Amino acid sequence: MNFDKILENRKPFIPVSRLLERNANDMDFKLLAGFQGIDRPVYTWDINRPGLALSGYLDYFANDRVQILGNTEIHYMERVDPAELANRVVNMLAFEIPVFILSRNLLPQPIFLDMCNRYGIPVLRSSLTTDELISKIILFLAEEFAPSSTIHATAVDVYGVGCLIMGKAGIGKSESALELVERGHRLVADDMVQIQRRGNSIHVKTHHVTKHNMEIRGVGVIDLRYIFGVGSVRDFKRIGLIIELVEADPELQFDRLGMSMPFVEILGARIPYLNIPVRPGRNIAIIIEVAALNWRLKEMGVDSAKILDEAVRANNLRRNRPPLKPEKKKDLW
Repeated sequence: MNFDKILENRKPFIPVSRLLERNANDMDFKLLAGFQGIDRPVYTWDINRPGLALSGYLDYFANDRVQILGNTEIHYMERVDPAELANRVVNMLAFEIPVFILSRNLLPQPIFLDMCNRYGIPVLRSSLTTDELISKIILFLAEEFAPSSTIHATAVDVYGVGCLIMGKAGIGKSESALELVERGHRLVADDMVQIQRRGNSIHVKTHHVTKHNMEIRGVGVIDLRYIFGVGSVRDFKRIGLIIELVEADPELQFDRLGMSMPFVEILGARIPYLNIPVRPGRNIAIIIEVAALNWRLKEMGVDSAKILDEAVRANNLRRNRPPLKPEKKKDLW
């Protein structure tokens, strides 16, 4: 598998309307003004609180970010003369601003809403506290702007370890995943897997079209929710182990002891990697189970291969050590 072919896809921007789509995730947004600018682009996951800009200081104004207005900003605007506030807002809106978001169901001065309507800058309001709002927006935008890609693979949650099963078409990825599900593990995605980098880790999720479905050659498409129940599937998982299934070949060299764990790089993140040969008679599902459990042991500091190697070395040292010469008895007379 050539992992260099996994191309990174990074969104250059998202429209403000994507924030409104997050109402189901407890953002609780309501549009107060500037509805005509709902498709304005957001280019970064950073946020800004424009307190200094409202005071008239516009040097280093981070205008390209989502602007958060909390108690401090709203109460400050209430103390400023309306004419002076209008002048300062006009100077602010001369910059390209994607959106203003108010916390705690706060309501700004009418002049502020009028100016935003005039310039077509959306104003959203949420019932969340300022800290909660900032946290949720940063998490959402970081996920939206994270490097991502779509690959042909199968992802399964095996004993809590996210296993990304890869290999050429027809080698048995879906069949192995099906047996794992039958043994009590959970399918994340089959065939079309969306991967995304978050921090230094890789997360996978199912495509919204093929969600929870699996294609088995000779049977067709099946929905695991109806066959095995909703406990047999999940929507996303952090990948802890990549397993590539390859056809058994006497000329290929495989690690017999597992003394070292190779890594591969996907979207800039290093993930542990195993190469498993496939041939008739091998139960790949059980091998994947053992591989997941063995990786969990290694994360806990228990490396079976190294423990055995140390025991063998210690035994060889004892066998090769020359025998001790008996001490001469001293003559007491």
